[in-house]
Amino acid sequence: MWGNRTKRDKPFMVKCPFDIHIGFARDDKGKPVLRNLAGTQSSIRASKLGEKLHLTSEVEWRNKGIPTIQLTLPYVFIADEPVYMSQVSPFMHYTKDPLPGTIFGGRFPINVWPRPLMWAFEWHEPDKPIKIKRGDPLFYAGFETQSPERSIVVTKTEVTPELTEYMDMISGAVNYTPAPELT
Repeated sequence: MWGNRTKRDKPFMVKCPFDIHIGFARDDKGKPVLRNLAGTQSSIRASKLGEKLHLTSEVEWRNKGIPTIQLTLPYVFIADEPVYMSQVSPFMHYTKDPLPGTIFGGRFPINVWPRPLMWAFEWHEPDKPIKIKRGDPLFYAGFETQSPERSIVVTKTEVTPELTEYMDMISGAVNYTPAPELT
């Protein structure tokens, strides 16, 4: 998964770590739920899939009737100097059967906010299943430094106890909602 030097105009591809084949449903009380459509043929145990993939609370969906799901990934990017990472849809990869929705992009400073990456998806057609094979592109990661001429080197590194402690300390930041927009 880890690459070498990358050009500014070439994004780093983040691949799906396991097969996903899910459907959307509502339980007998009307609560939204995910269904593992692969069943016993799934390449990941249902309990582990439930830990990694979840529906966000319905009150947090941007649009009524359009579920948002999130996949917690086993990848963390960190830098020793100011670097912003942007997550964007894998627009350079053709998919015969496109996903029934849109990917949430994002941008954050990996030098001060290292965290496990998430893949967030707005399910615009929840009547259609989501099927992603292991190794398929989930999104691209682009990197920005203060100097546009600077090349980026992506390498695998050790997760130290200090990094783990720092990540635990800042993990609560995502629990705060943004301030309302001023009009």
